[in-house]
Amino acid sequence: MPKFSHFDDHAKIPLKGFHEVGIASYFRVFSNNLNQQNSLADNKANIMISINTVVLSLVIGSSARNIEYWENLFIPILMFVLTSLLTTVFAVLATRPNFIKGSITQADLDNKKTTLLFFGNFTSLSLPDFEDCMLTVLKEDEYLYRTILADFYGQGIVLRKKYNLLSYSYNTFLVGIVLSVIVFIYYQYHIVH
Repeated sequence: MPKFSHFDDHAKIPLKGFHEVGIASYFRVFSNNLNQQNSLADNKANIMISINTVVLSLVIGSSARNIEYWENLFIPILMFVLTSLLTTVFAVLATRPNFIKGSITQADLDNKKTTLLFFGNFTSLSLPDFEDCMLTVLKEDEYLYRTILADFYGQGIVLRKKYNLLSYSYNTFLVGIVLSVIVFIYYQYHIVH
């Protein structure tokens, strides 16, 4: 793992020397970038879902009405339907909410091993407990910064998973459409005639 500082132990990095306005600006830019990437991924997934559900309904509806005409092209139609279906599945998995319900204990707060930035962690608390926990985090700069960084890291993990699924969706769509058209042309000119 590459080291990004000359400190061997990251717990010993002196946060006192950091500029507060710079830190706030950095966190704001980082948060905006993560939110934009998340929105972009959701938009791309929605495009794939919309296109493929329309294609599925048109292909299935058309082939079901004219079954005699399309029966010789069953294999290319099946390939096309499976391509659209798999593409849609990957796109839906990319946008599916993944709710993880956590719980916060006093020991977690004392050991500074929890983050309150994810709603799943604090919604099980009562309002007074939530306020106490939040004030505990806000009292100490380093704990506050580490909480924010842990949340950014968690968002990055979710984004990586989302973009991997989107990549599968787009690759499936590209390869499946090309193969379906090639098989369709082959069947049209060599099998049907």
